[in-house]
Formats: sequence, C-alpha cells, structure tokens
Amino acid sequence: MFKHRQLILACLFGSVAVVGLNCLAQESGGQHSSATPAASIMLTPCEVSGANAGTKEKARCGSFEVFEDRNRQSGRKIALKILVFPATGSDKAPDPLFYIPGGPGSSATEDAPFIAQEFAKIREHRDLVFVDQRGTGGSNPLNCDFFNPTDLRSYLGDYFPLDDVRKCRKQLETQANLKLYTTPIAMDDLEDVRAALGYKQINLIGGSYGTRAAQVYLKLHPNGVRAVILHGVSPTNQFMPRDFPQHTERALNGVMADCAADDTCRAAFPDLGAEVKSVLERLRRGPVDVELKRSKPGESIRVSLSRDLVAEAVRYMLYQPGAASRIPLFIHLAAQGNFKLFAEAAISYRQQIVATGSNGMYLSVTCAEDLPPIKPGEGERNGVNTFLGDYRWRQQRAACELWPQGKIPNNYAEPTRADVPVLILTGQWDPVTPPIYGDTAAKYLPHSLHVIVPHGGHGFNGLNGLECINNLVTSFIDRGTITGLDTSCVSSIGRKGFLLKPPDANK
Repeated sequence: MFKHRQLILACLFGSVAVVGLNCLAQESGGQHSSATPAASIMLTPCEVSGANAGTKEKARCGSFEVFEDRNRQSGRKIALKILVFPATGSDKAPDPLFYIPGGPGSSATEDAPFIAQEFAKIREHRDLVFVDQRGTGGSNPLNCDFFNPTDLRSYLGDYFPLDDVRKCRKQLETQANLKLYTTPIAMDDLEDVRAALGYKQINLIGGSYGTRAAQVYLKLHPNGVRAVILHGVSPTNQFMPRDFPQHTERALNGVMADCAADDTCRAAFPDLGAEVKSVLERLRRGPVDVELKRSKPGESIRVSLSRDLVAEAVRYMLYQPGAASRIPLFIHLAAQGNFKLFAEAAISYRQQIVATGSNGMYLSVTCAEDLPPIKPGEGERNGVNTFLGDYRWRQQRAACELWPQGKIPNNYAEPTRADVPVLILTGQWDPVTPPIYGDTAAKYLPHSLHVIVPHGGHGFNGLNGLECINNLVTSFIDRGTITGLDTSCVSSIGRKGFLLKPPDANK
C-alpha cells in the first residue's frame, strides 16, 4: 500500500460507544472471535539491537499462538512475535502504547528500538508493546524476492515482476493460506494478545497502513481502547493505488509552490513548472540511458530509466520533506538532459522501500481490501495528465490477478465511528494520505483533533520545530484527551531549505 519501512520514525509519535459495533464480526469475512483467550503470555528478559549501531536494549520477548484460520479454530497455528519495552519509571500507568507499523508488510518488532527511542518520554510511564502482525517479521512472514541484489538493473523493472509473483505464491502456499492475512483477521489476533498480556485498555499509534489497522481494531474491539494516534490516515475506503496519481500531483505542486515562495529556490529554479513539463514530455517519448559510476574507480554501469521509474522516485521523494527538498534540483538537471540523480534515487527507493518488508503480506492485504472495489477503467482514468500516470495501478492489478483473494466484511469500507479520543497527524503535502482523509476520519470521531503539519509529507523528516509534534504526542497520551492540547507551536514548523546544487558539485 504505502511500501515504506520507517517513514514515521523521524517525526514522532473508558468505554467507547461505536455505531454498528458488531457488524464487522458478523460478516463471513471477518474471522472475528470475541472470546478472551485462556492462555497468558510468558515474557522473558531479552536483549535486542538498539536504535544506534552496536548498541543493545533490554526488553521482554515472547510469542502467542493463534490459529491461522480463526473461524475453524483448527489446523495451522501462527506464533505471533511480541516485544515489550517496559516502562522505565516507577509511576507506571496500566495502559500501554501499542505500535502498528505501515506497509502493509513492515515488522513492528524491527521498528521497536527506534520507536522506543522516539517515545522515551511516553515510556517513562507506559510499556511500549510491539506485535508482528501475521505475515510479517517473526510471525510467519510472507516474504517474496522480487529483485536481484547483485544486478542493479533488476531494480528498474516492474514494481511487481509477474514471474516472481507466481514463484512467490507457489513457495508461500506451502506455509500459509494466503487468503487469511487480511486486516480484520490480524486485528482479532491483536485483541487476543492484549487480553493474554493482561492489559484492560491500551493506547494505539498507527502510521500509514497502521492507521487503517488501528481503525479496524477500534471497530472490532472498542472497549479495550483508551486513546489513538493516527499518523497519515488511510481510511478503509481509500482503495490503493487508485488515487495515487492525484495525491502525488497535489503534493508535487505543493512542493513547487514552496520553492516559488522561497527566495533562494525561486532564484535557482525560476522556470520549474516548465521544466517539469519538459521532463515528463521527454520521458513519454521513451526511456533514457544513464551512466552510473560504481564504488570501484573507473567502474560504471549503463541503465535504462523509464518514465515510470522517474515518477515513482518523485513520489517517494515526496514522502519526506527532506527528500522533497531535492526535487526542484533533480527536475532542473533532468530538463538539461542529466537524469543521473533520478536514476540513483529510483534504484535506492526500490532497494530500501519496494524490496523490503513482507511483500506477500502486502499482496494478501491489498488484493483483498483495495483492488476489488476499484471500478473498471477508474485506475487508468485517474492517471491521465498526471506526472505519476497509471503504471502503479496497472502493475498492481496484474499482480493481484495472480494472488489468492481473501474475504473481507461487506461493510469493511464504512467509516470508523467511536467516542475514543483520537489525535490525527497529517503532512500538508502528503502524497499518499493527504489531509482530506484526516478531515473525513475526524467527522466520525467526535473526540478527535486533526493537526496538519505545514510542509509535511507522509513523514516529517526535514522540518524545523518537530519538538512541537513530539510534545503534542506525549501530552496527548499522558492526558488521554484532546481537551486542552496546545497546538499553537504547529504554525512555527518550517522547511530546512532546498538543495540548490548536486552533493558532489564541489568535489
């Protein structure tokens, strides 16, 4: 869906009445089990890698078995990997913070050391709990190898190479029923873990796809939730990747407007709008050849860079303000015929984002929850006259035609309605989950507060003044209410500036 690993790490993070509370549970696709598990989880002291290289963190580790087929309650079991960073202070609150990562396909336990470092203030009073969702990390991961690490050119092909999709399906079907890794099923798993750990109520923080999972959990199990943070809201009716072209276009225009409003950026790139059109027109005529230097002196490789890969690189650069600050320069150079920086970025994003996480789980989720509701021709039409185009829709649809499709509840796309306090964070120029989704979610959450971060993307790395957001998150979890939260500092958040010349220009 979002295909990112740690895009939120640089910026962070009573009874509930819910309309239609049991609807998800009653549909055949929900796999819902409301029974509290009799088993408890034995956590043992362990050491895990820290956020900084070479460091270790003391934590508590464990696992909890659930049936893969929750309806039948028989057959294959999945051992869910659990990692808990205990509260560091003596004044410990009974409600921990559960973290749900993005993706879908990212591992919560792999992100844990970074989240624990970011939320050190919250951890003074609360446990931080990380559970690898079924199909990810240490919970029967549905991993696929779509690219060849020894061949850089393999990273510049299809987003989902179909031969590799077929091969991965065949391999994974020996260890998993690929129809049983959808979000509602996984959120029932999470509820079992909460109960088995003995927590009466929990706080949730979800980023990107994790916001969708958190909303589904809130629909299914509202009584166990004290407060929720949603960073980059993906509602259950945001059918990926249907609207990627429009959201990318909006974010790109926003970044260009920021450049035009910045004296130094405007002076360096006075014709940026025309250059964007020029680059797109050149790429529409066909791929460009780029010579890339390698690590050994005198060694290079020649690659073919398509319009799709340049557009994808721009989209991923828009995820973080720091990376987005390079777009005007990259466009300017490409307009002059130099696509080297774009080629390097395209390869890097394929390596660090597309090739990471559990891609099989990504397909099991999106092929069941996102692709089926998209109407014929809708994906293609949305790509017309946009920088991104429709390539992602075409390639994801082709992959899903080869992947088993799980069942989801008939009312899955309905909004989440709850009285629980919710803090919503959205970047102004988010290319994936723009502010409109946060606004829409807030309409059905009467005790919510939607904060739009100026110049922010899907994450906030590359902005000044982010201590404002960190303090806001900490205060919200401490208080458990949006009442009295001071958001006045948000208006002072700004960009750190734009890159005006290539990093090696002075060498």
